[in-house]
Amino acid sequence: MAPNVDKRQISFPQLEYPVHRETVPKTAQLWLKGKREQDGAEDLWRIHDSLYDLTEFVSSHPGGAEWLTTTKGTDITVAFETHHLKGLAETLLPRYFVRKTSLPKNDPFTFKEDGFYKTLKLKVMAAIENIPKDYRKKSDFVTDALLLSVLVLSPVSCWVWTQSFLVAAGLTVLNSFLLSSLITCAHNYFHRGDNWRMYLFNLGGSSYSDWRISHAMSHHLHTNTAQDIELSMLEPFLQFLPYKDKPIWAQMGAFYYPVVYASSLIAMMFMNLIVSALQHEGKSLTWQSFIPFTLPAWMYFTGGLSLPWTIAIWLLTMIPASFFFVIFGLTAGHHSHRNFFEGDVPRSENIDWGLHQLDTVVERIDYAGNHFKSITRFGDHALHHLFPTLDHAELKYLYPTLFEHCEKFESQLKTNTFYEAVISASKQMIRKRPNSFREPKIIK
Repeated sequence: MAPNVDKRQISFPQLEYPVHRETVPKTAQLWLKGKREQDGAEDLWRIHDSLYDLTEFVSSHPGGAEWLTTTKGTDITVAFETHHLKGLAETLLPRYFVRKTSLPKNDPFTFKEDGFYKTLKLKVMAAIENIPKDYRKKSDFVTDALLLSVLVLSPVSCWVWTQSFLVAAGLTVLNSFLLSSLITCAHNYFHRGDNWRMYLFNLGGSSYSDWRISHAMSHHLHTNTAQDIELSMLEPFLQFLPYKDKPIWAQMGAFYYPVVYASSLIAMMFMNLIVSALQHEGKSLTWQSFIPFTLPAWMYFTGGLSLPWTIAIWLLTMIPASFFFVIFGLTAGHHSHRNFFEGDVPRSENIDWGLHQLDTVVERIDYAGNHFKSITRFGDHALHHLFPTLDHAELKYLYPTLFEHCEKFESQLKTNTFYEAVISASKQMIRKRPNSFREPKIIK
C-alpha cells in the first residue's frame, strides 16, 4: 500500500498521519523511516524545537550507543525527557546545539516546567534517594532463577515425553509459563543501558533491538496514538482503535484473540528472520538473530530426543509461552475500553505527556506492588511507563508520590483486576464509538 502523505490524525488533526503506518511489512525499521521523513530533524537529533549533533557523544552515552545511533534523524524529545532522571543530560545538551528548527512538532505532547510530568519527575528524583541501593538485585535474582529453571526444565520435559504423556504435557506448559516470564523479565532490562540480560528477550523469538524501537520508542512514548506501532502491527487481525467502520469480523476478535496470542511469538520470529535475510530497510542477520535457536539446540543436545521431535516439543513450548506473554502484555493496562485511543477525543490538542499516560492506562490492582508479578507480567504499568528506566523492583516505592501528585492535579490512576482487564480488552475490540476525555466521565 502506497503511503498517504496528505492524511491527518483523527484525535490530533493538526498532526500528520504516520506516513508508513499501513505499509507492509509493518516493521520497527519502517516506523523509524517514517519518523525521519516527518520529524524535521534533518539527519540530526531533535529535542523540542532545537537540533543537536550528538555524533561525538554517541560512544560515551551512558545508556549505550544503540539508543542514539538508532534515533538519529528523529525527534527524541519524549525519550529525552522520560529517560533522564538525574538532570545531568540537560547540562550536557547545550554543547551539542546546532540550530533551531523551523518545522512544527509532529506530536501533541508538552513538558511544561509547572506541568504534571515535569513536577512529578522532580518528586520522583527525590523519592529515588530513599529506595534501598541494592534493591535492583531482587530483579536480577528473579531473572537468573527463571533462566536456570528454563535451562533445566526444557531438556527434562523432552525426556519425560518418552515416559509419560500427561506428565510431559504438564511440564511443557509449566516450562512455557517460565519462558514467558523470563522474556518479560528481559523487557525490564532492554529499557535501560546495555546489559547481558536484555539478550534473554530474544529467547522468545523476538528481537530486543527491534523492541527497543517498537516498544520503548514507539509504544511507550506515543501510547495509543497513531504513532503507536504496537497497535498497527496487530492489525488487521486485532483492531483496538475505535474505527467507525470497523467490520464485524474484526469485532469478533474479542472472541478469536487466543489464536492470535498463541501464534504471535512464532510469527514474529519468522518475520524477523525473513526481513533480516532480505535486508529490509537496513536490517540484517547478526549473531543476535540466532539467539532464539539456542534453546532448541540445548534441548537437542541434552534432552535425548531426535532432532525432529525436539523441534516439535520446542514449538509446542513456544505456543503457550506466546499466549502467556501476549495476554499479560495486552492486559497490562493500555487496551481497556476505558482508555484513550487514536480516534477518541483527547483532553486538548496539546496535552501534558504524563496526563496522556494516565488517560491510556488502567492499572491491574491485583498486581500493583507485587515485585514478582510486576516483573514477570508487566505490572506496576503506569509507573513503568512514566519512568521506564527504573527497575521494576523500585516502582512500588513510588506509589505514594504518584497518588499525592494525582490528587494535586485532580487526576487519578484508573484500576481494575486482571480478569476485568481481559474482558475490557475484548470490549475495546468491539468498540466503534469514540470516548471523550474533554469532560471526565465514568464508562460502564
